[in-house]
Amino acid sequence: MRTIDLIRKIYIDESVADSPLARNVRLRALPGVEIETTSQSAEILNHFRKNGNIEDKHTLLLYPFPGKFMSFCPGSDGMVCCNYFVINFGYGCLYDCHYCFLQNYLNNPLLTMFANTNDLFAEIDKKIHGKKFHFRIGTGETTDSLALEPLTGMAEILVNHFAELPNATLELKTKSSNVDSLLGLDHRGHTVISWSVNPPGIVSEVETGTATLEERLAAARKAEAAGYRLAFHLDPVIHFEGWEKQYHDLIDLIFSTVRADSVAWLSLGSFRYLPGLKTVIQGRFPEDTLTREEMVQGPDGKYRYFKTIREEMYRSIRAKVQSVDPKLFLYLCMETKRMWEDVFQFVPESAKNLDAGFEERRNYMDSLHPPAAAPVL
Repeated sequence: MRTIDLIRKIYIDESVADSPLARNVRLRALPGVEIETTSQSAEILNHFRKNGNIEDKHTLLLYPFPGKFMSFCPGSDGMVCCNYFVINFGYGCLYDCHYCFLQNYLNNPLLTMFANTNDLFAEIDKKIHGKKFHFRIGTGETTDSLALEPLTGMAEILVNHFAELPNATLELKTKSSNVDSLLGLDHRGHTVISWSVNPPGIVSEVETGTATLEERLAAARKAEAAGYRLAFHLDPVIHFEGWEKQYHDLIDLIFSTVRADSVAWLSLGSFRYLPGLKTVIQGRFPEDTLTREEMVQGPDGKYRYFKTIREEMYRSIRAKVQSVDPKLFLYLCMETKRMWEDVFQFVPESAKNLDAGFEERRNYMDSLHPPAAAPVL
């Protein structure tokens, strides 16, 4: 697994030089790493956008994000959305998964983290304060949630804040094993740590630089022992010869490592990509076979396996999961209502239908392992 020893230069914008994130970085940076306080963040960003080599992920910039941190899940046109909110606390990823949309969306080697956490928390608190609705708020869309955790401590800061929020659940999505700094925190059951997982052969072939499946599951076991709720995302599910046995073996391995009643949810989503990403994948990874299978373009413009293939994979994996725990909440990511009907014999007519499923699972887990109380805002 790639680690923070890849980072050789760190820029800290002078306006956030005294932020918790900046203090963490100064304390935790490895010997020999150059740290520079700067007033030229915009110029640094522009330089890397124009001149950076996407392979050179050696520089980190801490700066204040000027926009909104929190947004609704960017569901695709014509697809069912899981009514989820996302917060982006950085751009760029230490890892190099062949299928990752960031290599086309950002095409920039600069790793960035947003250090104005006071603004982030003010925005979150304003959004959820006094609401009866329970918010699911996730990270990991534009950067891996824990890849840089040993250096920045960002997840630790988030977990501590969400522990004080009675009507929100934080999800930290990752392909890393960097959970050690989170294990002693008083999270009060308000954080779900989730892993994107695939069979070991897929991990080694196309998820470059990430933790092995064994390392991810060992980290999940640690998090479970520390009282965290877990989640797993089989996304992207990839079609290849022997896929069914390997994905069934993956399910067996997950639930022989952690208890089913520690898992808040599990999602399935097939490999998909926008047209521009195919050229990037083939250029960066000439031996890659992901985009060589014939696919069909959906209403959202993304290419996917044919419906019959996706349906077969979803049905098979769902049946395997249900054989382990029929009560486990399972959902499809970026799929059509027709696919939901064919796989689940159920169509979420609105986001509230899915919210009810998440809420039922959360209440069930609360009944088994009641979380510590948080103060009422």
